[in-house]
Amino acid sequence: MANTMDEPLMQAVEEAVSKRKFLKIQYRTDLNEYLSVTSMIKKVEEKDGAQYLELVNGEEIRFDNLVKVGDVASDEYNSRDFTCDC
Repeated sequence: MANTMDEPLMQAVEEAVSKRKFLKIQYRTDLNEYLSVTSMIKKVEEKDGAQYLELVNGEEIRFDNLVKVGDVASDEYNSRDFTCDC
């Protein structure tokens, strides 16, 4: 895990919270499953020293498990990770 906050991703999260809009959220679970949901982010809060997003359905996602929020990808990934040569 990186010690620095992914600023562009956090800005995308904060913008989504302030604009109260539904968007595609891609993330990894604690079991390393890759999930994608379309939801609204209700709030961001710190718990046990980590940032968490709470979705409107009550689901909580650890910030460092985020892969992509809207069009903004985590700095752990590059744009080629989201292309398909199928």
